[in-house]
Amino acid sequence: MRAFKGLRVIDFTRALSGPMAAQMLALLDADVVKVEPPGVGDQLRGVLASPEMAEKRLSPAFLTGNLRKRSLALDLKSELGQEAAERLVSAADVVIENFVPGTAKKLGIDYETVRKANSDVIYCSISGYGQTGPRASEKAYDSAIQADSGMMSLTGFPETGPTRIGFMLVDVTTGVSAAYAIAAALYRRAMTGKGQFLDVAMYDTALQLMCCQGADYLVRGHLPPLMGNESPMTQPTAGTFETLDGMILLATLTSDQQEGAFKALGLAELLEDPRFSSELARHKHHEEGRELIRRVLRGQTTQDWLKILKAYGVPVQAVRDLGQALSDPQLDHRGLLVEAGKLDETSDPVTLLGAPFVANEDGPHQKAEPPFQVGQHSREVLEELGFSASEITKCLETTP
Repeated sequence: MRAFKGLRVIDFTRALSGPMAAQMLALLDADVVKVEPPGVGDQLRGVLASPEMAEKRLSPAFLTGNLRKRSLALDLKSELGQEAAERLVSAADVVIENFVPGTAKKLGIDYETVRKANSDVIYCSISGYGQTGPRASEKAYDSAIQADSGMMSLTGFPETGPTRIGFMLVDVTTGVSAAYAIAAALYRRAMTGKGQFLDVAMYDTALQLMCCQGADYLVRGHLPPLMGNESPMTQPTAGTFETLDGMILLATLTSDQQEGAFKALGLAELLEDPRFSSELARHKHHEEGRELIRRVLRGQTTQDWLKILKAYGVPVQAVRDLGQALSDPQLDHRGLLVEAGKLDETSDPVTLLGAPFVANEDGPHQKAEPPFQVGQHSREVLEELGFSASEITKCLETTP
């Protein structure tokens, strides 16, 4: 039996952080009902997609964050919609929302309201800056949090200035953090019988992602400069280098690894040079050493250097694009890619990324379809809630 079998989760979230949290539970067998606005559905259905997929409300970004969920189209401002939402949360184990703080209360689905009918509920609110405090009302998206948290100030080259990370790191990690908090709250409830309110903020998550740099500033007031692809180790054998046909990244941390790199590169004699004979000396003269290494690495192909350097125990990898990474046979071995059904009757099955871990028993699902259509499961969910046929028909006809 998977960990969350029988768990009832109501997902009021949209975009990426909240849906990702609910999906982590769904991949371990939680019954997740995703509540979407009638018609357009989750806003992410129509962005980061080709015009054709956007028109169909089937963006890849939406699909990859909503695996194994049931979609219920509900106008939360209508009388029937509010009644359905009340029944949903009254019987839920977990409720997740990522509205702007205060919106859930206006809709009658905030924690204080829900707990009156469902005292042991686990209620998770996700927002940019938290539910309280001077910045609680501010709207937030991944890129804005990257800018505001200082994350961009750590990314990029001195010549180009602060740079946004090229993917939704904060959104996804906030979702995983929320899933972690929910799992902890469920264990606490099993021990105490008590529900819990969880307040998860993207800003907090972004700062925690920079915990090492944050600690450096908090302890000694040091703000790291922009370093591009350089390593903070400031060792000649650490960083990104060009080869004859591409790029590699050397990640030498220990003195043994650094010396191994010199030997693998045919530069063993430099270890007798006072400039490179110790870790401290190599630190002081790292740019001189890097220039010598650059010249050597440009002489052979990436694959040649990977074979040579790894034979010496040097941590090294090629700089690949995402397509190359997703084609790695290691993914098939690990089972990270899941079968996610067909976009339509004529298309081939799509493959998406699933949960990032493997279990020896009862692990994450390997087949996990998202709700391809807005409200795809509305009728069956409303029937489960006890609505009459006429009420269901009226609810399905409701538009914002």
